[in-house]
Amino acid sequence: MGTAQTFSPPPLDPAEIGAEQAASGASFWTGAPKLLAAFATLLGSIVALTTVLVQAGVIGSSRSAAETVPTVSAPTAPTQAASTQVAPTRVSRVVLPTAETPSLDGALADLNELLADSARTKGDLGTLIRDVQSSPPAIDRTTALAGIDAIVQQREGLHAELADFSAPAPLAKALALLRDSITASLADDRLVRQWIVAHYDGDPAADALRQAQLEASRAASEAKRVFRAEYADRLAASGLSGFIPDY
Repeated sequence: MGTAQTFSPPPLDPAEIGAEQAASGASFWTGAPKLLAAFATLLGSIVALTTVLVQAGVIGSSRSAAETVPTVSAPTAPTQAASTQVAPTRVSRVVLPTAETPSLDGALADLNELLADSARTKGDLGTLIRDVQSSPPAIDRTTALAGIDAIVQQREGLHAELADFSAPAPLAKALALLRDSITASLADDRLVRQWIVAHYDGDPAADALRQAQLEASRAASEAKRVFRAEYADRLAASGLSGFIPDY
């Protein structure tokens, strides 16, 4: 078989190349006005479309899409003030210092002074009873009641002072007996007052009240005797005078 032979096209004449290029350039500049007109038409359409979209609010807003969408706040539950529970303050109990128990000699001196003061300020119960009981009474009802009320008040004051009286152990028994005797004397005083009222009112119960008062008076006298005996022994043991005021 024979070998195929390739033939190269004959080279173009430079004059032909220049003529072709000139024709292409002339063709471009001939179509350029049409291309520019088409581009201007497209640009005008884009501008018109953009204007419509802006007016419709689709584009052109400076706000973001998230800002243009209305937001609805979810209702919140009413806020309740948190209740704060304050732990109770623990208050330490303060124990106030108490007065030291006086010595035996000091307590005896204080008690003697208390009894002497009572003897100076107490009323004369015996004289008051005689003034009421006399016929006719030596004093009127108002004076008699004022007298017995003063006696009761003074005796109640002594009883209150004895309740707060501090004494060492050797004097504890005598002090307890003294308190008992004052309590018995107060019972006697109050019966005297009831009798005075009944006596001036002409109450038939006056005689019975007088008898009850006499019994109370004997009980008070016995309580006083027991105290005086105990207290005298304590005074003697301490080398003090055995004199005891008539409280």
